[in-house]
Amino acid sequence: MFVFKFEKLLNIKSKLLDDKRMKIAALERRIADLKSKRITLINENRRRRNKIFEILNSDKPDKNMVVFLSELVQKGEREIAALEGDIQKLEAEKDRLMDETRELLKEKKKLEKLKEKQFEEYKINLARSEMRFLDDIASIEAANRIINNG
Repeated sequence: MFVFKFEKLLNIKSKLLDDKRMKIAALERRIADLKSKRITLINENRRRRNKIFEILNSDKPDKNMVVFLSELVQKGEREIAALEGDIQKLEAEKDRLMDETRELLKEKKKLEKLKEKQFEEYKINLARSEMRFLDDIASIEAANRIINNG
């Protein structure tokens, strides 16, 4: 029976790969959520700026409303900047995990190739053993015939 001596290592590499892929998928979802929030904030700020422009172009501009909306725009800009920073950090983490995943995949493929090579060698050795066994049986039968006929 063929036993690959690095089977446990191969299984560990496979599990690590699965874990990394799950972490990458989670990061991608988180990044997509943050990008969506960023777009929402950008659109809200655009609407607020348009409202400020409308108020300023009206006959009687409400200065308090302009100040209030301006403060909301500034707050939104800070939130957008924070989200962009978070997105960059998460993308850097994702890139790091992707690099680790590529390295793990290379290591796993090397182990799989080694396993295939050793299995082929095992099959060749098994075939040789079977041939020797059959040759031995044939030799014994021939010797028995010679002894019995001789």
